Amino acid sequence: MSKLENYMNQNIFEPTYLFHGSPFEIEQLEPRQSFDEKNKENEDNAVFLTSNFMTAVAYAFRNKLKEINEHYSFSINNNGKLPVMIFDVNNLPEDLFGYIYVFAKDDSTIKDNHEYTTQYRCYHIVKPIDVIKVYYKDFEEYFKRENADKSR
Repeated sequence: MSKLENYMNQNIFEPTYLFHGSPFEIEQLEPRQSFDEKNKENEDNAVFLTSNFMTAVAYAFRNKLKEINEHYSFSINNNGKLPVMIFDVNNLPEDLFGYIYVFAKDDSTIKDNHEYTTQYRCYHIVKPIDVIKVYYKDFEEYFKRENADKSR
């Protein structure tokens, strides 16, 4: 089994690895204050991680899509179900990409207090053990695009 298959197929409720998706290349992740108008439980000064590789992939694309679209909406689930992200954008670049940062799960990460969540938090600087560049076109079957003009 390849490294990518290993990440994608791990047991998300008893993980070996945790992931963070970002449109940016970074050497280490530092706790940052998050804001969430819809869910105040998601506001914290932490590094947010997930045990679901595909959820991290959604986050790798989310902010990049937001930057290039006047019209943009999205929802990402943290329960391991498909589609991972439902979104509505007018402009979807052919070469949309992002990065997945991989971390070994350890005792310094804290799982959110919900039975079926894949979201974890870390309150200190962390360095990834692996970084994977991902392209939307390789994972689009995991997402659902709604309402927008689907021409590229």
